[in-house]
Amino acid sequence: MTDDIHLRAELYLRGDTYGTFDAQQQVLNRVKRLEANGVFTESMVAGEWQRIRTMAEDKRSGALATYEEFRDWAERNATSLEPAFERRIRSYVGLDRVDDVVVFPVVSLAIYDDTQLEAVFPCTDGDHTYTVGDALDAFERGDEEWLAQFDTVTVGRTEPWLEPGVETTP
Repeated sequence: MTDDIHLRAELYLRGDTYGTFDAQQQVLNRVKRLEANGVFTESMVAGEWQRIRTMAEDKRSGALATYEEFRDWAERNATSLEPAFERRIRSYVGLDRVDDVVVFPVVSLAIYDDTQLEAVFPCTDGDHTYTVGDALDAFERGDEEWLAQFDTVTVGRTEPWLEPGVETTP
């Protein structure tokens, strides 16, 4: 990467899934290797989010604020975060209550340059799905132009909304 670009990788892992730990650790270790090789100035697991967050009630973790930033980026880039991120209505048996919820993916990756959100993975433009693996592959092969296909969105922050959480395993 050039000297004027200081990429920060924020990795988001869903903590309530069974059988995904090893795959999540492989992604985490790839991100950490890219940081060690100087591709990312900084990388972090920005926290563990749970599968579902309600829009009306859950303000504890910053997961919904992060989702809104990701959604703004997707709109700017004429892409969709679905089906990896799913926004839907949840109702409750025996109650007249209905909540708007977001279902988060098992793993997602956001790339920042200072206060600019460069890209979010996974996403799709309708013709092609860009996965976390696609992004990491591009960074590993040193393809600096690959990220330039996406427009940035200013987010006004340099730290994740979610608390840092998970460390790599040896």
